[in-house]
Amino acid sequence: MFRREFVRAALALPAAGVWAHFNRLTAADRGKVAITGIKMKPISGVGHTLIRIDTDAGVSGYGESGVTGAMMKAWLERYKPLLLQQDPLAIQYHFFRMSTLMHTYMASAPALSGIDMALWDLAGRLRGEPVYKLLGGPFRDQVPVFINSEPRNMQDKAAVRAWADQFKAQSQGFRAVKVNTTGALGMPAGRYIPTLSNVELNKIGTAFRNIREALGPDYDVMVHCHNEFDLPSAKGIARVVEDIQPKWLEDPLPPPFSDSWVALKRECRVPLLTGEKLEMPNGFYPFLKEQAVDFIYPDIAFCGGISAIMKIANLAALYRIPVATHNVGGVLLTMSSIHFGLSIHDFLTSEARMGGARDILVMAKNPPVLKGGMAPKPEAPGLGVDLDDAGVKEWQRVGDSPDWV
Repeated sequence: MFRREFVRAALALPAAGVWAHFNRLTAADRGKVAITGIKMKPISGVGHTLIRIDTDAGVSGYGESGVTGAMMKAWLERYKPLLLQQDPLAIQYHFFRMSTLMHTYMASAPALSGIDMALWDLAGRLRGEPVYKLLGGPFRDQVPVFINSEPRNMQDKAAVRAWADQFKAQSQGFRAVKVNTTGALGMPAGRYIPTLSNVELNKIGTAFRNIREALGPDYDVMVHCHNEFDLPSAKGIARVVEDIQPKWLEDPLPPPFSDSWVALKRECRVPLLTGEKLEMPNGFYPFLKEQAVDFIYPDIAFCGGISAIMKIANLAALYRIPVATHNVGGVLLTMSSIHFGLSIHDFLTSEARMGGARDILVMAKNPPVLKGGMAPKPEAPGLGVDLDDAGVKEWQRVGDSPDWV
């Protein structure tokens, strides 16, 4: 099959699977409800914006966009005219129209992500079904979840042991943790860094050996980069962390696909992962086609919403590449990740902003209760949570409207 034909066939797969299932479930309800309003509420504490879609049936759906309030306000001017007075259950139609905007501006995947998420939540609430059932699941009864954390001083074994004891004592029972490489160097994350010296590489190696020793062999450790490094440094990091058997090495190279990802995958002996900043299926396709990663890592608030991530997962399934979900957002993104994790066969794990002094679960009146690092299967309609205004306010900042606007 020619490459163009292959891609076209891959992207059409969800239409024969997820969409056919969804269309059957919602056929009797089509055309009976209309969208009457779309409102937003910034949560600058996570850099995202909540979305509410109202209907003439008195039922609303909620989502979370991966953009700030100011950005979302501007994009709603583009998206509202496409949605008002329309049938909210025509999700495939709405996704196509929102994602193919190109005059005068190309579509914004992070902005439309929250709208798409809200449409799926609304569909579940209208149908009285959890979103994962609309997506064809569940494949499992619970979803593995992990968090980000790191010791105060990664070079100090005593400090690392104290951190590990605290991590193991968390009530949610997390069995996996993601740790920054830049923490071992005392450098800020997410900024380009010149080629690492042997001294710096050895610091990273020592830090992660200390973490493995303190946690023991029964916990997964993810080696976390923020796209800061060049190819020689990425190879060096892979080499010095190899003996701790990390779950993956994340984002050592800049986000867009390049042949350097292929070169890194060819030489390193640890699993590679990327994807949190990639958008739509075409953003992931070259990584899959060139066998440049072992796992992909879309973020539902960035990649195009629930509709897009299901298309991405279908594409990954052709290559037998597992999917994990990036998530440092709020409770709606967390719930969307859980529903997605229940809805595909080859799901790996989901990140979450939980634990510690500040927890995004305060945003919900009925948050999921995690045990053993696992999120339970929601039973309530839609995404399965109701927002708590007081909890949402805890994640707002000066200038964020406390009301839906």
